[in-house]
Amino acid sequence: MKKRLFSIIFLISIFLMFTTIIALADMNWRQFEGVEIRLLMNKHPFTTFIEPKLPEFEEKTGIKVIMEVFPEDQFRDKRLIELNAGGKVDGYMIMPGQAKLHYWKAGWLAPLEGYMTNPDLTEIKEWDLGDFFAGPMKGARIEGHQVGVVINAEASLLSYRKDLFERFNVKVPETMEELEEAAKFFHKKVVDGKEMIGITLRGKKAAATSQFVDFLYSFGGSWTDEEGNANIASPESIEAFKFYGKLLREYGPKGAPMYHWSESTSTFMDGTAAMIFDANVFKSLYENPKESKVVGKVGYTTIPAGPGGKLPHVSNWSLAVSGIATPECQKATWLFIQWATSKENVLGTFLSGVPAGRESSWNDPAFVSTDKTPDWTKGSLDSFAIGQPQWNPPVLNVSEIRDIVGQVIVDSIEGKDVADSAKKAAGLMNKKMEK
Repeated sequence: MKKRLFSIIFLISIFLMFTTIIALADMNWRQFEGVEIRLLMNKHPFTTFIEPKLPEFEEKTGIKVIMEVFPEDQFRDKRLIELNAGGKVDGYMIMPGQAKLHYWKAGWLAPLEGYMTNPDLTEIKEWDLGDFFAGPMKGARIEGHQVGVVINAEASLLSYRKDLFERFNVKVPETMEELEEAAKFFHKKVVDGKEMIGITLRGKKAAATSQFVDFLYSFGGSWTDEEGNANIASPESIEAFKFYGKLLREYGPKGAPMYHWSESTSTFMDGTAAMIFDANVFKSLYENPKESKVVGKVGYTTIPAGPGGKLPHVSNWSLAVSGIATPECQKATWLFIQWATSKENVLGTFLSGVPAGRESSWNDPAFVSTDKTPDWTKGSLDSFAIGQPQWNPPVLNVSEIRDIVGQVIVDSIEGKDVADSAKKAAGLMNKKMEK
């Protein structure tokens, strides 16, 4: 009996030791050696950083990577045409808020959660899924499936002339009322021989919607209601339209309905505007001594709170696995995504100017020791923590709906009947969403 018991204990010990060895074994990075994958990429700072490092990945895995890079408009067209035609596309960059619903319904996005939790395909502890910001990762999720891994995290901030706010003892806006007061104070004020603009914002139709959305949600509005119908004519949404339009009409630049991000940032960088609300990535422009007259004079903070609170958006570019690729190429592409979004590579892209989607990058001594704009860092992190990912209308035909909503913004800037414009736009939006 004792002998038999000893044998059982011995066998259990061997089994536990064997399973422990398996659990501790390194993932085999060369399990798809000889496979070739084709990736379609947007011309983006992340791509600029990672493309020269491809030989490292190929040496590590034995996987051959064909990476094709295109300017953004051409990239979007190329990606759509090739996926629709069923060509060899194994992975690609995607802005989930722009295209995930369309691509998911078309079967062009592969779910990733099965890869992320599989120790045969992922170095789970080292890759550290929990290190990614929850908001941006949620934005790359649909119907309970993770369809992308973020490569950058973006929010919009209120950037202001710190030197002028201090000089004239103006309070940095914490509410929408204070934002209007500050814009009114500076507008047409002559400072050092130059007439100031109170605030500059995007006003050009569809382009304006990506910034207006923060005002929409902060006023308590939204793109759609719980039933999926247009909500842009709700009382809260109408107030957001009115406020945004008033800022540009009364305290903004001339010709505001033609202002895209380029015109708006140029106005701020020229020292003409006291404030700007736009993407946090534009800090690199404001602080560029070769192009900007406001270097070292800019302060950064989150969007001021509205009646609905403070609800900035968080957006991102992500890497996705193609839903039409072969199973072998899908897994090989996942290895590329895992490698490209490692802590080491994400930190590298962050130090080269790409706002990181990993929390550890923002806390890394290599960044902290060289951070010259800690208020920008705090504003960005605070926005990531409280932001909502639905910066675009949650519809298949995003571009059409943005044009419809953008027209309401233009009508508001021009002083037209906003309630009537929003009501008509909501009706048109509902018809377009039925397609």
